[in-house]
Amino acid sequence: MKILLANPPYRVSLNEREERFFIRAGSRWPFSVTKCKNEKSEYMPFPFYLAYTAAMLEKEKEKEEGIEVFVEDSIALNETEEKFLEKVKKINPDVVLFETSTNTIRHDIGLAKKIKEFNGNAKIVMAGFHVTALARETFDISGQAIDFLLLSEYEFNFLELLRTLKRGGECSGLEGIAFKKGDEIIINPVKSLLDISKLPYPARHFFPSNGNNDLSVYWDGFCQTKPAIQMHASRGCPFRCNFCVWNQIMYRNEKYRPFPVNYICDEIESVIKEYGAREIYFDDDTFTGNKEHVLDFCREMIKRGLHKKVFWSAMADFMITDEEMIRTMKKSGCIGLKFGVESGNKDILNHIGKPINFNKLKINTSLCAKLRIKTHGTFTFGLSRETRKTMAETLNLAKSIDCDSVQFSITTPFPGTRYYEELKKEGRLLSEKWEDFDGNNNCVVKFDDFNSEFIVDFYKKATGRWLRHKLKQPRWFWRQLYYLNRSRSWQGNSFIFKRMRRALILVLSR
Repeated sequence: MKILLANPPYRVSLNEREERFFIRAGSRWPFSVTKCKNEKSEYMPFPFYLAYTAAMLEKEKEKEEGIEVFVEDSIALNETEEKFLEKVKKINPDVVLFETSTNTIRHDIGLAKKIKEFNGNAKIVMAGFHVTALARETFDISGQAIDFLLLSEYEFNFLELLRTLKRGGECSGLEGIAFKKGDEIIINPVKSLLDISKLPYPARHFFPSNGNNDLSVYWDGFCQTKPAIQMHASRGCPFRCNFCVWNQIMYRNEKYRPFPVNYICDEIESVIKEYGAREIYFDDDTFTGNKEHVLDFCREMIKRGLHKKVFWSAMADFMITDEEMIRTMKKSGCIGLKFGVESGNKDILNHIGKPINFNKLKINTSLCAKLRIKTHGTFTFGLSRETRKTMAETLNLAKSIDCDSVQFSITTPFPGTRYYEELKKEGRLLSEKWEDFDGNNNCVVKFDDFNSEFIVDFYKKATGRWLRHKLKQPRWFWRQLYYLNRSRSWQGNSFIFKRMRRALILVLSR
């Protein structure tokens, strides 16, 4: 049985030189970027679900003969659709798994139909938050292109499906699977919470494709050294923001689950040995979701001497995080922390379920600045009850905290979230054309205080306004030179030139 795990390409030509390029597998916030056609995206998340699935299939291969695993991450490889289909045709797989998303679902169904045209016997399986939230609707628009949908966390679901297909068994009793039986759509929801400690390490050696194990294609611009390897130390989040996709749909608002400390540190030792990792980036929902777990991890890093071998950074939270944690993280090798703020208005934060103490936020960012832990705050425009005034408050809060970089986005109410249901009930969705659900380009929400063009314009100018404000602060400016110099020693002078060029463009934008 040949099994293909795919992250297929989706790109829309804008002109002879540029295109819209869609990022999905591995991203909690699927979106598109505008880039040159011949250049790779500067941001590329590692597709963890596909990699954990590949690792499980590899273990299954040790027990069962006749299993061949193929991986094709066409997005990381910057491949065209024609190239992807050419590779699929050559592999001639029995089963193809796509990880899809809301803004790519119709395109992915089209790709599935093209695969069926030259390989009618292939079973097409799709996974991800969109098909989990809208399984029935996905089958309604797909015709005969899709055979199965995997719901929520899909590593074990997919393995059980393959075992059943291999022995010619009945799929009706499989948990976390949706499929069509004649004209009837069968949806078997996930009942049990996945024990992530039973997952093998991601099979990174398959990525981005068989025979091409160049992990440098996966890159988060927040990282300061190379090679930088992306890892997970947990799944889920203790908070319940109404717009958050993975926590509500993929994890069903279940409890926060960290991997065991020894598991994490063993994996770090593995990627140091196999890939020469100089930095680990924990691309978690919330790395600092449990204080004792973080402290235990830091102590184990120091005990093993790993803090002398590798730096690390993480997507964190600054409400649980306190001074003891920050100082201990610094001692264990931490050089960077991202943190989600979302809004500068407390009423909005209370409504969406995001507990933020602005004073603690400022204390933590100031302490990180003092310890030379680089910080990156994330904010979004277009949350519930947003107005022109609250958007200005968000930008002003971003300016007031002593963080080193920021990320602004447009809130996308993905199907299956409480925010989506709230908007649908109130009749405030401007579009249900799934291609429009892109937090980097569009606003699909109707607001009383402004139109969608206003919020897109405000979003596009926000980073430049923030940067012009920060450049007036000498301490912030000299700290950025320190970080640039730290990165230069690992990434070279070209990295400095790119950063300075991007900063100049933002400063000049109005």
